[in-house]
Amino acid sequence: MVAVFIAFFGTFAVHADELRMQTPADFGQLDPAFWQSKSDQTVIDAIFPKLIEFKSGTNWEYELSAAESIEQVDPLTIKFTLKKGLMWTGGYGEVTAEDVEYSFERYIDEDLAAPNSGDWAALKDVEVVDKYSGIIHFNEPFAPVWWSTLPYTGGAIVNKASTEAAGGKFTTEPGATAGPYKIEKWEQGKQTVLVAHDGWNVGKKPAYDRVILIPISDAKSAEVAFEAGQIDVSKIAISSVQELQANMPADSVLEVRPTARYTWVGLNAENPALQDVRVRQAITKAIDVDAIIEGAYFGIPDRSTGLIAPGLIGFSKEAQPARDVDGAKALLADAGIDSLNVELELQNSKDEQTAGLIIQANLAEIGINVQLNTHDGGTFWSLGDEKGTNLQMTLKEYASPPDPAWSTQWFLPGQAGIWNWEWFNSEEYEKLHYAAISETDFDKRAKIYHEMQDIMDASHSFVWLIHPPKSVIYKNSINPGLLPNGDYNLKAFSPAK
Repeated sequence: MVAVFIAFFGTFAVHADELRMQTPADFGQLDPAFWQSKSDQTVIDAIFPKLIEFKSGTNWEYELSAAESIEQVDPLTIKFTLKKGLMWTGGYGEVTAEDVEYSFERYIDEDLAAPNSGDWAALKDVEVVDKYSGIIHFNEPFAPVWWSTLPYTGGAIVNKASTEAAGGKFTTEPGATAGPYKIEKWEQGKQTVLVAHDGWNVGKKPAYDRVILIPISDAKSAEVAFEAGQIDVSKIAISSVQELQANMPADSVLEVRPTARYTWVGLNAENPALQDVRVRQAITKAIDVDAIIEGAYFGIPDRSTGLIAPGLIGFSKEAQPARDVDGAKALLADAGIDSLNVELELQNSKDEQTAGLIIQANLAEIGINVQLNTHDGGTFWSLGDEKGTNLQMTLKEYASPPDPAWSTQWFLPGQAGIWNWEWFNSEEYEKLHYAAISETDFDKRAKIYHEMQDIMDASHSFVWLIHPPKSVIYKNSINPGLLPNGDYNLKAFSPAK
């Protein structure tokens, strides 16, 4: 695999104004209302403007971007004014308040049925005042708007005219973009070439004229490509951190940053093999989370206590139950099961495959035979559509900005089969989710999230593993444009002085 990447890179010259970066997969969905993967998000953030955006650095802060000004005048109202002269590609003119209105209201369009509609759950409408000004109206207070909507993917502004011309949505070919970069070329499975957009007038121009994104799903292969000089920036596996810290490649820098991401094993409660709660409870008791952390992640991350990561509102310090093999066997006996065959879907990274093997061995001890189905990134994230309730167990990781509402929304009943691959179905959970996003009192909001996590745990559909840190290695000739969680902020990368 690595030899293929090296051979491919050898076909073109390296330019001083060029930055070559690893991504875990090709993008597959560039419509912000429908994005699915971190690779999608990286490109969306580079090619579409937002009113505000997160700053690079180690603290979660946001700054003005396409907005000249923005103000929350009361709990239900935000006023904004756009900067003038920010241009769409393709001859579509300036970015206008009408584009903002169209972009945000798409999320509450029932006919569009955007899977990421929770980003704007409380939106009433966007009022266009004039070409550059507008007012965002909410039906009720919406606490996450400044942390998981406006500066995150839900705040991306699309071009109204080109999107309507495409039928109201698009996938990999947006009709017009207006971010700091635009797509020059996409060779699926090989590279995405982004070039600086000359219509970008928001702050500084990108320091690099070209950014080349190389999809390398296996972190070990990415490390080899980095050491061979074929890429300048790469994510690395958690399991590689200690070895790299002890033997750093020349002229390189390694950063390890905490994230709000969460990794877990999900059990589909609607699958016939797992519908009996005693079976799911037996599986949750039998999986040795500590062994997974030690074997797959070299003991680096702490064990997760639930959906919400340390540092966020609603984080629970309560320890998860210890492994109980005898208790698991007793539950299966009570359910009348002495053997069971199930399938575990996972991605083809070394860390996840190691975790899968440990889970397979754990469940074999209680008479459950686990078939491991390994997928590349693009295939894995389409499993919800392809398999539906035929999905049984999944090992996966979701991203999260610094607000828990963005994480809890994926497990609402309406997300079943879309993002909620556990088919977790709780009316009380849904009621609490909407109560939390309209609650502006910090302590009251935290209490609601504790209750929600208790409901999730009582379903026995979730085995929480870790909140994985993000590890990034880059050449010391680069000033990295990294967000506090280690995500790429492409326009903020620059040559080191």
